[in-house]
Amino acid sequence: MYLKDNMFNLEQSIAKWRRQMLAAGIKPPVPLDELESHLREDIHVLLSAGEPEPRAFELAVSRLGSPGSVQTEFKKIGSAPIWTVKIGSVLWLGAVIVLAALLLRGLFAGKRNLLMCAHILGMTAGYGAAFLIGSFGVYYVCLRWSHKLSPVRQRSLGDAIYLFSHLALGLVIVGMLLGIPLSKQYFGRYWRWDPKEIGALGVSVWLIALAATQRFGQISDRAAMLLCVGGNVVVSLAWFGAGIMDYNRRMHGLGNYWPLAIFLGIQFCFLTMGMVPARERAES
Repeated sequence: MYLKDNMFNLEQSIAKWRRQMLAAGIKPPVPLDELESHLREDIHVLLSAGEPEPRAFELAVSRLGSPGSVQTEFKKIGSAPIWTVKIGSVLWLGAVIVLAALLLRGLFAGKRNLLMCAHILGMTAGYGAAFLIGSFGVYYVCLRWSHKLSPVRQRSLGDAIYLFSHLALGLVIVGMLLGIPLSKQYFGRYWRWDPKEIGALGVSVWLIALAATQRFGQISDRAAMLLCVGGNVVVSLAWFGAGIMDYNRRMHGLGNYWPLAIFLGIQFCFLTMGMVPARERAES
């Protein structure tokens, strides 16, 4: 339907496709720009696989669907997030509530003071939210490789990452600020440059960079998702790696690093999968 002329022009064909989407009622610029970005990425993958430009364009358009079906799909975005986002959000919120209850129990029992409880809650909830967006990034990579990355899923994951990255940043910064007087109270110094403090600072820098790219950076959805997967590496080193180092220092022993090493290896595998072009299924 797009190949009437002998001379195919990709940019003209994409412009015609945009006009058809606009005529179908997809008028907000952000969803349409996201659809075009998805279309161009799919075309690039097909071209890399050896498809000619007209064929790559036709295949990419057919995978997105007709203007009417795309409009129907985008209407679903405003109604509810995909089930993966729902489950992840509920699990994170439930874990935070359980942790808060346990900390309150310790507070009332006199085992911890209020400042310590608030510090633990802020850091744990913030690190947990960071891991959650990392899991969304991993899910994105899996969807992309299984050819199930629809615009609805991509948009829903992007919205969830935007929300939880800012939430994680706020919680981690609050937890760090609460830890400063605690450090003075227990160790006589506001900042000791120990592994946990350095790790928290590293996570904060990463979250600030992620939030800045989401607000001001012109990066693709895939690049943003890969940043989230990379965040799993940063947070795991800051949380568990720093904890093992601190344990070794205090107990003069050698902690077990292999679970952390396996986890890091898995994350690097997903990063590699996300950076290389996904293999396309054979088209009849």
